[in-house]
Amino acid sequence: MKLTFVVQRYGAAFVGGAEKYGRTMASGLAAAGHDVSVVTSCATSYEDWANVYRPGTSEDDGVTVHRFPVLAPRVNERFIPLHLRAADTYDVPLWPWAQERWAQTMGPDLVDVAGPLRTLAAASDATIFIGYHYTQTLWLTRVAASAGATVVIPTAHPEGAFHVGRVGQIFQHADRIICLAPEEQDLIHDTYGCGEKIDVVPCSVDDVARPSDGAVAAALARYGVERDRYAIVVGRVDPAKGSDDATRFAAEYRRAIDPSFSLVVVGPGGEGGPAVDGVVPTGFVDDATKDALVAGAAVLVQPSYMESFSLSLMEGWLLERPALIQARSRVLAGHAARSGGGLTYRGYLDFEAALATLLTRPDLARELGAKGRGYARREFDWAKVEGEFLSVAAAAQQVGAHRLRRQRSRTA
Repeated sequence: MKLTFVVQRYGAAFVGGAEKYGRTMASGLAAAGHDVSVVTSCATSYEDWANVYRPGTSEDDGVTVHRFPVLAPRVNERFIPLHLRAADTYDVPLWPWAQERWAQTMGPDLVDVAGPLRTLAAASDATIFIGYHYTQTLWLTRVAASAGATVVIPTAHPEGAFHVGRVGQIFQHADRIICLAPEEQDLIHDTYGCGEKIDVVPCSVDDVARPSDGAVAAALARYGVERDRYAIVVGRVDPAKGSDDATRFAAEYRRAIDPSFSLVVVGPGGEGGPAVDGVVPTGFVDDATKDALVAGAAVLVQPSYMESFSLSLMEGWLLERPALIQARSRVLAGHAARSGGGLTYRGYLDFEAALATLLTRPDLARELGAKGRGYARREFDWAKVEGEFLSVAAAAQQVGAHRLRRQRSRTA
């Protein structure tokens, strides 16, 4: 098949879930012999979308990448108040003009992209948009739908911005919608009533090679922690990702229960912040170091409220780490229930009881880790995901072709 992906950032350097998912799918399908293109920005930072890469066409691991410049860096002093207002749409909806302004300032707002995208969409079997609330999805699904079949992969979770009326338009223009988990499917159908278009196709997860004892020991020595005496969080340090809860709960657990307990936080944004007793922020690290730190941990904590899949949880399970999971995320709670690979919590007392259980019951921890690995290997294997993804793309191609024929007949 000939497929075009549209994603806000693209490249091996990006660790965000949507970007990593997009590159995994694009490069994996290209390796399988499909003709794959990507439309993306020249930006590297989601905080301001400033242009870094040169615009133009290049090749990345068998994928043709078309980069377009961003109109202007985002001015967060203007954007953040508008975004906070958008997030409060449950009671008072944004006016239509404000919704359009929000859609533009969210970013990245790409320059001179409509014409080239329309040409690519017309030549592709399907054009696939990743991320529901980025400007390229909010504005360009209609452009692609005017020329060919479209698939939207919203990576959505419950938040105020998801209920901005402008978001519903992307589902109207989509021929098919891919959700990464059943809970995301329920959210989209309940909010926008388009369940007949939705398929659940999860992200594929490559197996993680178990680090050697030497690699684990070196990583632990580097950060001053002891094997099986710490928990680990992997992901962007951001209150929306639950990082504040994790550090606060870990500090309280250390004070009240076990002064030798530590929490290692792996991800961009944590270094340079205020020191918290017993919390070790590493900042961004390479995959080998991350895997070694996960392998040496007693527990992997996934504290995020806003997840549509959670690659870090799966990678922890592939290393047979038991998980301590934020139950307020419906997707994460669903993974916990389906896998049997972890315990859940909502507040500190739940966290304390679950963590103490895992740290004092190594037999239970091993059992949960083994169940988690089985779940990740069984449900998110590349061959399984690839087949399901291509089936959806083929269905979108048929629906899109029929839709365009009807439109042309009406205007003839």
